[in-house]
Amino acid sequence: MKKRINAAILTLILALSLAAVMPTLQALADEPIVTVNGVAISKEQYYELLSRKYGAYAIDELIDRELVRQKAEEYGAAVDEEAFAEIMDIIQQQLGGAIGLQQFLQQNRVTYEEFEDQMRWNALLSELAKAEVSVTDEELEAWFEENRGYFDQEEMVEVSHILVDTEEEAQEVLAALAAGEDFEALAQEWSLDPQSAIQGGYIGYITLGVTVPGFEEVAFSLPVGEYGLGESQFGWHIILVHDRVEAEEAVFADNYENALEAYLNLNALDPQTYLQKLRQEAQISVFPVTN
Repeated sequence: MKKRINAAILTLILALSLAAVMPTLQALADEPIVTVNGVAISKEQYYELLSRKYGAYAIDELIDRELVRQKAEEYGAAVDEEAFAEIMDIIQQQLGGAIGLQQFLQQNRVTYEEFEDQMRWNALLSELAKAEVSVTDEELEAWFEENRGYFDQEEMVEVSHILVDTEEEAQEVLAALAAGEDFEALAQEWSLDPQSAIQGGYIGYITLGVTVPGFEEVAFSLPVGEYGLGESQFGWHIILVHDRVEAEEAVFADNYENALEAYLNLNALDPQTYLQKLRQEAQISVFPVTN
């Protein structure tokens, strides 16, 4: 990822620089860009070195952009902004939140705008790659049946918890709850789970097998709106159930769009391989650049 992002930013900067200066290059030939011990180094020397060393990167960038523009126009493809915003949120979460994202950007020496532009570029390439995958409804339904485990609704419960070290502490918390004290406030005060404590003990929806046995046995046995006590290797959990979703077998007709999207994602080329495919199929002629 680091190499790709840096290369893209470098080529974009160079392409913009060359595009801006080439029309006026001769007029500025004698204007110095720097002096060394009184000896002037002209802008002409600078641009000649820039073009000779990095011109190929700029050309590659321009070629790639034009190939993608043509394909996007052919398919009428564009990045779904709502879906893209969700992707960026997921990326930020995976990097450790806003602080983790900032550290990632600093390590890669890119701004957020540059990073977002690269992600948008990859998203558009993914959309184009998916547009070239063909599947009939019959083929999709057969694939759906083979992979229905991904679409069947598992039983889920929405939970919060308060984690403490000892059973005595757990009983104190239960007594406080019985006396009418607020669960969220108690979680912030007592819980040893820092991630959920700051959210008032909230964990979210869980399925069987995701949490430890001592926790899920209680969570899946409790009625909605009630709390109970469970023990695991981490300590004692006061568990509150907010909601329950019953298991349900998926129906192809109701899951058609989700199945199609999953099938396309699994069978489409990755962005960089797809871009290489576009280059191989295109007729590209590169001409020497003269001053």
